[in-house]
Amino acid sequence: MSGSPDPTAEATPPRRAVSIGAVVGARLGESATALVDDLEIATGLGLGHVRLTVPWSVAQPKPATLDGGVVEQVRATAQTVRSSGGQLWLCLLSPDVPRWFENEGGFTDASTARHWWPRWVEAIADAVGDDVDGWVPFEAPFAMANRLVPGDPRRHGELVDTLLVAWRDAWRLLQGPVPVATSLDVRTVVIPRDDVVAAEAARREEHLRWHTWLRALRDGTITIPGRADRELADMAGACDQLGIAVSGDAGVDLEPLLHRAAEQGPDRPLALTFRPVGPDPDARAEAVDTVLRRATELAASLPLVRATVTDLDALAHAHA
Repeated sequence: MSGSPDPTAEATPPRRAVSIGAVVGARLGESATALVDDLEIATGLGLGHVRLTVPWSVAQPKPATLDGGVVEQVRATAQTVRSSGGQLWLCLLSPDVPRWFENEGGFTDASTARHWWPRWVEAIADAVGDDVDGWVPFEAPFAMANRLVPGDPRRHGELVDTLLVAWRDAWRLLQGPVPVATSLDVRTVVIPRDDVVAAEAARREEHLRWHTWLRALRDGTITIPGRADRELADMAGACDQLGIAVSGDAGVDLEPLLHRAAEQGPDRPLALTFRPVGPDPDARAEAVDTVLRRATELAASLPLVRATVTDLDALAHAHA
């Protein structure tokens, strides 16, 4: 019969619904109303989720304490977001760590990190866990390690190991009714052919951005250049969503990055954090629009469930 579907034709796979969201509260230090302003924009856009970074330095000005104002701020944010039909995700680490933690060595001292970081995670989870729909313990571990220990491969490797343990410890405490997601800062690394020193540095970067974290999350094996491989208990599968963090303009090529994460990491739904780059608001808005359209298309062939934009203004401009 004319118009009947061809039973031999391959069906187009259903396109997954990708939750679109944004980071809010990134300008808390600039204005007392910054978070309120951001939430007004986010709820007006009808976003599927927002992500808020809880400032550890403010939440715990002293060891083993928790600032009640920060707790109430998180709860109020959750109420606002949920009343608009969205979800609240929390990130638990920003570059500004408590002074007392930093004075004891911070993440560059393994024993200090192992002692205080899990206590912070447990304290905030106990206080606001019922108000949270997802966790990102910390993001961009490659950039974090480079910022804390630049130019010293041995100490840098020790720090990377400490961050992997910190992730595992957070996973042990947070796994449960709501998802825990990574946000790994990956990119395509080009290995130079005519510069031995630069090529060695590029290979190390490639390994640390990709192999170290994805291998550890896949089977629990820690592989860091210059250090012996080792197994880390409870690291295999230590996430519910495998998220990557990407920055760029409208020309950024998401597909190979998402495919590589899916192939090399654990079998998990994928998530994307996108930081738009551009010389002006129009360029950043164009980058956001292009990347989100592409992400939605890729969800037909990849298990991409969430995309978060770090620049709320650019996202709003793209929707205008």
